[in-house]
Amino acid sequence: MIKGYEERYLLILLSAVMNQKPSPEPIRSLDWEKMFRLADYHGVAHAVHYGILGLDQEISQAIRQQFFDKYLESVYRVGRLQKSETQLVALLEREKINCFYLSYSDIVKNYPIEEMCCRESIEIGSSRKCTSVIWGILEKVDFEERRTDEAGRLYYRIPGVRVLNFDYTLFFSTSMRRFFRSLLKLSPLQAGSRYIRELPLDDRYLFLMCRLTDSYARGNISLSQIMDFWIFYKTYGESFNWPYIYGRLKKLKIADFAERLEHLILRWFGTGAVIENVEIYEAMESYILSKGTDGREISSKLLPLIKTVADCYARNRRLEEMRKMVAWLFPDRRYMETIYPLLGKIRILLPLFWIIRLLRYLSRICTNPLRNNVFPKLKSLFQKAVKRLPIINRKAKSENTEEESKETAEIPK
Repeated sequence: MIKGYEERYLLILLSAVMNQKPSPEPIRSLDWEKMFRLADYHGVAHAVHYGILGLDQEISQAIRQQFFDKYLESVYRVGRLQKSETQLVALLEREKINCFYLSYSDIVKNYPIEEMCCRESIEIGSSRKCTSVIWGILEKVDFEERRTDEAGRLYYRIPGVRVLNFDYTLFFSTSMRRFFRSLLKLSPLQAGSRYIRELPLDDRYLFLMCRLTDSYARGNISLSQIMDFWIFYKTYGESFNWPYIYGRLKKLKIADFAERLEHLILRWFGTGAVIENVEIYEAMESYILSKGTDGREISSKLLPLIKTVADCYARNRRLEEMRKMVAWLFPDRRYMETIYPLLGKIRILLPLFWIIRLLRYLSRICTNPLRNNVFPKLKSLFQKAVKRLPIINRKAKSENTEEESKETAEIPK
């Protein structure tokens, strides 16, 4: 179940904006700072800006400015990406790169207002072999690689052009990876092109659904992805070959989940479809809005891929920990030469010095507790035992009497 009213109202606002309807007034007071953080977290703050323009709510000027800044970013982004996409496709065709791309220009024109578009990058799918070639092409036209949490490699060029290149590893599922490879082989070529492929509507639907499912399983699905999918679905839904789509979804092993996710999206942005098993859909809502934190148990039953992904990540973490342990136990030769200079002359002795280093660590581990804890206790016990010996006691007493006699002898007359 959705935790706060801010999450619920965010969906209400987005639905009104996407369907070009007046934004309903909230029925209770809202934390608008939380609203902005939530909208920005899901990449939809620019669209929410349209929703709050006509509200009578008391929203601070600082918060309104934050929403407006995100809107300005989207305004500039649309023109830049449309222009850059045309240039980039021409470059890929010239370099004979077998690939497909999700047309940014097509998705933009389907939004009620172009600046509402949630996609932030030009997206290119290619074989793994071609990714390095594409990077070389982009580097020549002043792109640089950037870190990203998205699957794929992100390239950036000032003043704000982003290109996301991905291969079959975009997907976690083996069946989805096979589907990705088939798109590069079987999709028809774009009109006037010999290398750039254009995804048919049905395959584009399948690709977008696979992407949503994979993002859901990884716990990083966002409302911006869902809005892009909804716009595509709303625009072309009547043209889909549903028997073909359902058949492929079954082969991809995501038919049941895809149906539920589609119903949830219709509930949010479409017809407000009546659904059964409300508990499941509320868990899905919580899971999406929290990006995998809440509603995980029910979602795991609904989409077993979630557990598979989690198990794989756990294995990867264990493997990474094991690699770190091996690297610590057996450091590289350069590090060992700083400790044992002889290795610089006789490199074959590296395994021997590994053993020597480990034995030194083991000796420290064994002797440190003795030195710090056992030896001081033994020393104090020994001192106490020695003081109790008769000879030591008589000697101490004689020394005391001599001192007393000296003191009495020195008393003045």
